[in-house]
Amino acid sequence: DVSCIPFFLATVVIGNHVVLNLFLALLLSNFGSSSLSTPTADQDTNK
Repeated sequence: DVSCIPFFLATVVIGNHVVLNLFLALLLSNFGSSSLSTPTADQDTNK
């Protein structure tokens, strides 16, 4: 019974890191796509 505690804690820590990594990747990809589309709109208005 005591041996399951380290396994549970490791699973929780690794799971939290995976979820955080996926969330940050999604967040950064949204910022990257918006910053790439903004200069093209500015170039169209300058022409």
